[in-house]
Amino acid sequence: MGTYLDLQTAIATDLTRSDLGDQIKSAILDAVEHYETDRFYFNVTRSLTFSTVVGQAAYGASDLAQIPYIIGLDALFLIDSGRPYALDKYEADEFEWLQSTSTGNGRPCAYTYIDSQILLWPAPVAVYTIRPHMHYKLTELSADSDTNAWTTDAEQLIRCHAKLLLYSNLLEDTEGMQRMSVQIQSHKDRLDYKTAARMATGRIRGTCF
Repeated sequence: MGTYLDLQTAIATDLTRSDLGDQIKSAILDAVEHYETDRFYFNVTRSLTFSTVVGQAAYGASDLAQIPYIIGLDALFLIDSGRPYALDKYEADEFEWLQSTSTGNGRPCAYTYIDSQILLWPAPVAVYTIRPHMHYKLTELSADSDTNAWTTDAEQLIRCHAKLLLYSNLLEDTEGMQRMSVQIQSHKDRLDYKTAARMATGRIRGTCF
């Protein structure tokens, strides 16, 4: 178990149906879309980085493939001489004003995220390493051989939710829907627990007002 095809085959076997190939694919993608805005240990990261280019303020897919698929950008760090510096986050309209205040290059101290790009201010005067802390969409499943955390770590959740959609929208099986609803909650709770266990610090953080 682990590929997009494995997941399709498992669902078809569960339903004892061999004539729902396209519908099963669609249900899987809809299930993924339903959960991709939830934060799990496999769709948040601080381990990816990209390098700045002198004079370049905007950064997108060519700089880091995940940038256009960011759901939430929690923080952005600039590494200079081995030391991380947290950049200030601005809303797009505030950043527009900020950009108008200076045209010179420097060490970036502020950023915004808009049009599927990260914008830095001021434009870099040197090559720096940028590390985003982000929640992002995993690469979409397309080819049967494709695999990602939705077909491995979260396979049971996606499998059950896809079957729920099929029972509801295609097969009109109320009993099947009820069974899946119970199983979905169980699998979701398990993933939430794993996420909390891996990511929680055990410390209470103060809130800034």
